[in-house]
Amino acid sequence: MRVGMIRRIALLVLCMCMTGCFVFDELDAGEKIMEQNAAAKPAPAPAQPAAAHQTGSGWWANAKSLRDAPADSGNDPAVACEIGGSTRFMHKSDCLSQGGHPKS
Repeated sequence: MRVGMIRRIALLVLCMCMTGCFVFDELDAGEKIMEQNAAAKPAPAPAQPAAAHQTGSGWWANAKSLRDAPADSGNDPAVACEIGGSTRFMHKSDCLSQGGHPKS
């Protein structure tokens, strides 16, 4: 009875040790395939703050208003405008066009 029990335990230990081997082999093979198929990532371009500033200036130079005529400072004063919980300073018509609440 002891011999049969020892054989069973030895067989169980052998089976438990053998089952994990193929898993590691598959993981290694999959990693090699992923490395072969992965595209090389290009190096990030260095940031150029001067170019970003020029882009913003260009946008402001070409910006258009929603109004037809140029603003007359007497008819459209600058006001504090509450938009989304923050206060911004702009012309009253701009505040209204953005859905804000002007404060005189």
